[in-house]
Amino acid sequence: MSKQQDIREELAAILKSFQDSELIDEEKESYGEEYIAKVKMACTNLLKKESFQVGQLVKWKENLKNRKLPYKTQPAIVVAVLDKPIFSDEKESGSPYFLEPLDIVLGLLIDDNTFLTFYYDSRRFEAY
Repeated sequence: MSKQQDIREELAAILKSFQDSELIDEEKESYGEEYIAKVKMACTNLLKKESFQVGQLVKWKENLKNRKLPYKTQPAIVVAVLDKPIFSDEKESGSPYFLEPLDIVLGLLIDDNTFLTFYYDSRRFEAY
């Protein structure tokens, strides 16, 4: 089983535990139904894998933007789809980048119309 598949299964288990949980603790009571719906939808969107092609335009999925670029509504172009992801070497487990599977290379124009490429987790993107 691949690491990416392991991560998906762990996230699915977490989502299921949220759905099945009837325990209400002091902290949970401070979050409304709108928050609960958004966090469930974000998890569902992260787990929904899309296939991308080189040359395809993509954008961030709702509530899954975890980097400065591209901007929220800015399209990026797929430059490469990696067969094997590169895992972020972030050492701190509290970081959102800790062991993030970087499996897609996206290009975009920034500042003075310079084309740059960056590595991302493709689960966070959808077709533009």
